[in-house]
Amino acid sequence: MRRWIARIIALALLILVAATVIAMSNTDQWWVRFLDFPRMQITAALAVLVVVYMIVAGWRGIVVTVLALAALGVQVWTLWPYQPVAGKMVAQTPRCADDGQLRVLSTNVQRGNQGAAQVLAMVRDNDPDILLVMETNERWDKDLSPLRDEFAQSMQSIPKDATFFGMHVFSRYPLENARFEFPFDSDTPMFIGDVIHPRETIQFLGVHPRPPQRGEPSTMRDATVLTAAQFARDSETLSILAGDYNATPWNDTARLAMRVGQMLDPRQGRGPMVSFDAKSSWMKWPLDQILWQGGPGLLDFSVLPPVGSDHYPVRADLCLTTSAPGNPDALRDGDLDAVGAALAAANRG
Repeated sequence: MRRWIARIIALALLILVAATVIAMSNTDQWWVRFLDFPRMQITAALAVLVVVYMIVAGWRGIVVTVLALAALGVQVWTLWPYQPVAGKMVAQTPRCADDGQLRVLSTNVQRGNQGAAQVLAMVRDNDPDILLVMETNERWDKDLSPLRDEFAQSMQSIPKDATFFGMHVFSRYPLENARFEFPFDSDTPMFIGDVIHPRETIQFLGVHPRPPQRGEPSTMRDATVLTAAQFARDSETLSILAGDYNATPWNDTARLAMRVGQMLDPRQGRGPMVSFDAKSSWMKWPLDQILWQGGPGLLDFSVLPPVGSDHYPVRADLCLTTSAPGNPDALRDGDLDAVGAALAAANRG
């Protein structure tokens, strides 16, 4: 009986080892890229099972044990920046003048969610200066209409076919050069616009690319995220990037985009702070991002309570009157070539 238990655990460990190795592949195949999401769950399973296996199998299972420990090391190394004991990419700013504060709120409301009143209450309770709402359709456009009287400007894009990728943007400050673009002739909008804050003009970027899924490689998702990073890199003004990445922050493309755009991630050194799936008790990971370039101080970054969606809203409170360059990851040799290759692949369709 003990031997059969050892064999079953060994098989499970080898599957997790294989998942770890496959996830290291440089490919846009959807099923490979999906393995980027459950890294926390894979890590926990490896840690528990390898201890049990060492107790049950002893030295007879040394090969499987070594492989499992190596895979565990890879996963821990990947996730380490997003643990509370890791170094912070951006430090906390203790205070800020009222006229220098900027609150950004990003929420994927889920198209079929009927809790519009809950969403509106959440928005009013948090009182954001910039609000990005995703997965909106014509019904949500009507449900969100009361907010148009509460914000100085609003814009929306509701694709006719890509009905899970509607996007609304609300701002308490004037918007200039604001538009929705559709990179690579995709049907999912990306928002780009200048927010005219009294202290500083800010380029705001909102993204919600399609996730990798059956029949849908990660090519367009990766290229969209990298395109937004290039907009940030090329801008003469401070850039803030928000949205449902449909990618975890430890994903290679997400980290490449951060280096290209010199973006700061408030999760680093504070924990993974999961934002999806609000309806699952264990399949959770951080998909919703608010990133910015060095300069503003961080007053607070929060994952908010659920609003009936499968995503939790996320909120960042920034201070535009402090100088907080942060510690963005430096651009590496070959990064811009990698961006060019990703964009070329998306252009080929």
